[in-house]
Amino acid sequence: MTLTVTGLALYGAPAVGAAKAGDPVAAIQRQLVKGHGVRITEYSTFNSGPISGWERFKPTKGVVGFGDGKVVATDLWDLQVGVAGVRDICIGKRIWEYDPKEKLPDGKKWVTFKHPCALRLETGYLRLDKPNVLAAVLATTTTTKASDTYDGSPTTLHEGSISFRQLWNVRPDLRDGAVKDEHADWEIDWRLWIGQDGLVRRAWSRWREPEGDKWKGVTDGQGWFGFVEDVRYSDWGMELTIKPPPAAQTIAFNRLKH
Repeated sequence: MTLTVTGLALYGAPAVGAAKAGDPVAAIQRQLVKGHGVRITEYSTFNSGPISGWERFKPTKGVVGFGDGKVVATDLWDLQVGVAGVRDICIGKRIWEYDPKEKLPDGKKWVTFKHPCALRLETGYLRLDKPNVLAAVLATTTTTKASDTYDGSPTTLHEGSISFRQLWNVRPDLRDGAVKDEHADWEIDWRLWIGQDGLVRRAWSRWREPEGDKWKGVTDGQGWFGFVEDVRYSDWGMELTIKPPPAAQTIAFNRLKH
């Protein structure tokens, strides 16, 4: 899918500050500089129980922009939402949403509203943009082997499992959410395909979602939800500046008649 609106520079230079092989943590941190980014395609699969089974969602595609050692903006098409998918530009705590099927006042294409954006590189709960989290994940590696070529780079597959308890040490915010003490030993299986330059080209994770545990005894009694996330990363270091849509094409959500 080609993103054409709001002046994104989607075709850019080779990776910025490409790291030498062997250190994915440092390699990704070198990428998080202003005016650059990465392209992503995310596939999600959800299991709601033995009745419904596994369902694979339509992908989310787009670009992620960097700056000052972190993710600062995203521009993504979620093809699972709506009739034709929706496009969300997220910058800080504001979102601009474009739904090609939504009827808006003349001249308006985007709806904007305040909402904290999910500005991160991750698969499931595993943050690739946080050095301590990625290092903790890699520390649980059980096997490595030569694998497929992604984004033009031969990769080495690293895989293992990390428990929520282990993640608490590097992501204490998980304790404030759905993950409680009784879920501490639940594990997230993970796989990372890492290129010769140390950059992750594919990130996969599979886990049992603690939030679903509250549904024990309801309907089929499964009491949990299962997830698989499979994210592809390409064009690391591409020149990229994500900007809001033109103000004249934007309308605030609270101005719409519902």
